Amino acid sequence: MICEGRAKIETASSVFYNPRMKFCRDADMEIFRMFKSRTYLDALSATGIRGIRAILEAGFRHVEFNDISKEACELIRRNLEMNSIRATVHNRDASALMREISYHHVDIDPFGSPSEFMDSAAKSARKYLSITATDTSALCGSSPISGLRKYSSFAEKTEYYHETGLRMLAGKIVREITKYDKSCEVIVSWTREHHYRIHFRLRKTSRGAGKIYEKIGYILHCWKCGNRTWIDVFETPEMFCKCGMKFRMYGPLWLGELHDPEFVSSLSRNGETGELFERISREIQTVTHYDVHALCKNLGISPPSISEIIDALRDRGYLASRTRFSGTSFKTDAEIDVIREIFLRIHQQP
Repeated sequence: MICEGRAKIETASSVFYNPRMKFCRDADMEIFRMFKSRTYLDALSATGIRGIRAILEAGFRHVEFNDISKEACELIRRNLEMNSIRATVHNRDASALMREISYHHVDIDPFGSPSEFMDSAAKSARKYLSITATDTSALCGSSPISGLRKYSSFAEKTEYYHETGLRMLAGKIVREITKYDKSCEVIVSWTREHHYRIHFRLRKTSRGAGKIYEKIGYILHCWKCGNRTWIDVFETPEMFCKCGMKFRMYGPLWLGELHDPEFVSSLSRNGETGELFERISREIQTVTHYDVHALCKNLGISPPSISEIIDALRDRGYLASRTRFSGTSFKTDAEIDVIREIFLRIHQQP
């Protein structure tokens, strides 16, 4: 017997339940309370824990569960009964189900990559689409060929690899969504341990579906000086950095916002999930971020504090903030030469 949130469930050896994803489900419940999801599909339900919690904690009224495993469906029905819930349970291939039925809100939380379900989920979802990925090596650049196979995007492991992974995942989903004359925006997203999670808001509009490609593009990264810039798909890349090194080009990926500031500001600040939402709300919206230790290794100096760096950048008139990605990284709109100069000046101070 597992108690999670307001739900009580049984587990079984043949049905996957991941206690490490409790944080993700806790965060989802805070987010779902702000959604007005009329119909919600938990497409890969397993034990049914997320859908059950959505009913009990977020007030979702029409939730449907699905799993291709008969054992999982039997377990879901027992767990629904245990929580005094009546709901439809499908024993279907998730992609086939989503191609047949349209839902206000579709949620994909697979064990591994969501890539095989993305097309069908993009077709089915009318207003909200929530997707998890746990194959982080394919997304962050550790396995570039896997990234190309699953997400049609190329990356290598830079110091901002988690942000690259999140943007690769978002970029692939956006490209699937636009095939169905839908536009979208990222409401909130994060990375934690072994998973990436993104919540989208969708809108039916062929014009918006075309315009969104202004936010799809490439990161140009210099491995010599740490410089990076980005271009959308309509631009021609400048292949050489000003230091003389040839850029490496990563993408295509999402260059747009990773959260909606107004939405995130409305989320609860209580507990561990509240700390995440607070970090996200304070983060400026730039593409990529800088890791203090990577920069200091390049410069051959000891690392200054994040607070010193951010204060110095702001004093020079630049935007700067901490990030959702790590405690040793920061975002800024300053160019690499300014950042390096500030690091060296702080290092030289008595």
